Amino acid sequence: MKFVSIKRDAAFYDPFNEFRMTTRTTDIRIDPLTGKTSRIIYFPVTLPPPPDPMPLAQATQPFCPFCKPGVYEKTPRFPEKIVPEGRIERGDSILFPNAFPYDAHSAVAVVGDDHYTAIDAFRPETLTNAFSAAIAYIAHVAEYDETAVHHSISMNYMPTAGGSIIHPHIQVIAGDIPTTYQREFTQAAWKYREDEGVLFFDELIRRETEAGERFINSRDGITWLSSFAPKGIAEFLAVFESTEPLISLASLAIDAFSAGVIRILAYLGSRNFASFNLALYSALTQDSPYPTHARVVPRTTLPPLGASDINYLELLHDEVLTIITPEDAAAGAGSFFP
Repeated sequence: MKFVSIKRDAAFYDPFNEFRMTTRTTDIRIDPLTGKTSRIIYFPVTLPPPPDPMPLAQATQPFCPFCKPGVYEKTPRFPEKIVPEGRIERGDSILFPNAFPYDAHSAVAVVGDDHYTAIDAFRPETLTNAFSAAIAYIAHVAEYDETAVHHSISMNYMPTAGGSIIHPHIQVIAGDIPTTYQREFTQAAWKYREDEGVLFFDELIRRETEAGERFINSRDGITWLSSFAPKGIAEFLAVFESTEPLISLASLAIDAFSAGVIRILAYLGSRNFASFNLALYSALTQDSPYPTHARVVPRTTLPPLGASDINYLELLHDEVLTIITPEDAAAGAGSFFP
């Protein structure tokens, strides 16, 4: 396994330094599994406190389809042959069909009763309830449709991350056609196991634990890392010790994952991030070349104009640009894991 970092220097006469010759370095990192590159650039910006979300939250709450009791009247129900009860409830979470589906089996689970929850105010049990409802749905689908072997649970939190409804919620996809990530990652993981004789994540965790630079925490069967070549402004990777798919994971593993997510979100809140994307990818149901794992990426807008944190490089070149080093992200997040 190689952690390749290529430095490239750009020199110019700097108008902000009396036109003295200045050199800025771009750190181009190659993902040790997929070979995809990410670029860490010099962009010395401190995120300001995010705008007050309460006016938007208050304005949208009266017609929110996810708030109770309206959720029972404004959301679809599953056909009885898939979910006999029509919807799935776990604690304060309720799961129902996605009215705008991404696949043949597509669902939404509400995360908690509150219409708005700050990024650093989620409770572990609330996340666990939503994840448990999602896993129960995937189990129903697996019984009904044996071809739907690709499972994922994802989250767009707040509009900056693509969330179209303020009320926190997660989305579930189960189908026979993998997403591009699932397909490419599976192919690369198979090749790594064939070439190296070990599972990629086993070797990654061993190497990162020994090095310590991007290692965050390992407890209760889950290891948290900061990705060497991140997929966003920062990226946090959670790897489950068990090789079981989502539908076979013990409840304690989901509890531990939720607790870890809460700590990552607390760190993001401390850095003035107010939005994030999350994806939880299930291991394959048979002879999977990787365990169940998750990725969390903070989202923001960049001052002073509120520019998107995604530009042409990521959208049209498939190349991630970031301004936070993975090592700094690991050090910061690690302080939130006692």
